[in-house]
Amino acid sequence: MQKAEKILRIEKDIVWLPKPNEGWLVLSSHLPPSEAISTAFALAFSGDRLLLTNLIDRGWDIPGGHVEPGELAEEAARREVYEETGATLGPLHLLGYQRLRHLCPKPEGYRYPYPDSYQIFYWSQVVSMDEFVPTEESQGCALFAPSEALKVSWVKLHHEFYEAALAAATH
Repeated sequence: MQKAEKILRIEKDIVWLPKPNEGWLVLSSHLPPSEAISTAFALAFSGDRLLLTNLIDRGWDIPGGHVEPGELAEEAARREVYEETGATLGPLHLLGYQRLRHLCPKPEGYRYPYPDSYQIFYWSQVVSMDEFVPTEESQGCALFAPSEALKVSWVKLHHEFYEAALAAATH
């Protein structure tokens, strides 16, 4: 099978990473090296409505988080989505990744792959939703119609990923 990649954007000095750094947002049909994957997220839909979690620290965001030791990226995405929304997902389809590259010496105590780490993004359909119970991390979840999803910070910043996932999920 042919591997396909499309670089959507290259960012310099992402604010939440040690500087200098760069991030490459890539639509891709293949996973980067598993040992360099640090986080996994899912753009999950019910029809055309995007499932979002209301994180206490960041507000409305896509569900996902850190890959635990011994866990595959797909397993992490499913676990995090369930923990943050109560949703069970159907098949996960790779959407792409963000490659994060440090252009500085490794910070003391830095616990992620260095100099490159990857955030993986999948798209999926929601199969079912259990009642959500607020946690220390998330205070709620909701399904957003496209017109409302486009107003959410993460979607505005990564609209290319959102549009690609929405197109795939609704066709």
